[in-house]
Amino acid sequence: MKETIVKSVIAMLCVIAICITSSAAVGKYSDALIEAAKLSGSTSAVGGGTAENDTDTVTPDIPTDETDEAVTDAPADGTDTVPEENTQPDASAPDTGVTQPEKDETANAPTSYSREQAVRFYTDSMKKSFTAPKTTIKATQTIGISVDEMDPKMAEKLAKKIVNAYAKTTESTRSFAKGIATDDGEGKASDHVFPADLDPKGAKTATVTKKGNDYEINILVVPEDATLEKFPVYNRQCSFPLNLATVDLFGLTITQADFTYEGTKIKATVGADGYVKYAEVYMPLAGKGGGNFIGIGGSATVSGYMKKTATFTY
Repeated sequence: MKETIVKSVIAMLCVIAICITSSAAVGKYSDALIEAAKLSGSTSAVGGGTAENDTDTVTPDIPTDETDEAVTDAPADGTDTVPEENTQPDASAPDTGVTQPEKDETANAPTSYSREQAVRFYTDSMKKSFTAPKTTIKATQTIGISVDEMDPKMAEKLAKKIVNAYAKTTESTRSFAKGIATDDGEGKASDHVFPADLDPKGAKTATVTKKGNDYEINILVVPEDATLEKFPVYNRQCSFPLNLATVDLFGLTITQADFTYEGTKIKATVGADGYVKYAEVYMPLAGKGGGNFIGIGGSATVSGYMKKTATFTY
């Protein structure tokens, strides 16, 4: 499947070649404590100064608002002037500024992830799914190619031949156990789908949103330029960029090509158990180049895309 993907995508280049060839809660709590301290200060002034026996000594000259005991002293007339709410410290707990459990959960939730964390969440979830005890993956791939400009025009017939050979939709369903194929075919689960090794530096944006009980990850890969010899670094980590060396161009030889990967989009749905339910990669690109076919030179400008989806069943 990986080879088919690469060949399919190359169709785009082929086309090129063709063308080529062809062309504040804490504040409130503190205020309450201050008021309580003031009240306790006046209370001590009323009830202090006498001891119940000869062994106890009272020191009325010590400011009552500097000691915890002063707040609890009762006045001589037996009344309690300390505000009632301060006799129940637990009631004021929500206003102490202490982080509540709900806040902790929100802070650690995937929806609060940074760009780097969101990318790691995606790659870790994909790798976990690739190596699941048992999984069946249905993969669908679509290749689209458009010849925008071509010189000479006579190359159109060859261009159409290449487009018809590679621009299409294919489907395949495979079963795996711990990442290894268990059906008649061979290979790894990651080869059947697409790579999941994107470096966070390669993500322009990455977000996680909650969808019911699942999480949806959306990543936009940074734009990259490539040539016949130079492959895009980040697109190679998450998709299958063009590799003309593995494609049959029906006698066409490409001598020069420049491509722009305009911004690959990645989307995945991850369940509460950490396993991926659905993943998608959409890789658009545009290019221009030159080549020759049976001794005739030409150039072309083309554009296209590769879209591949994968549905996981465990």
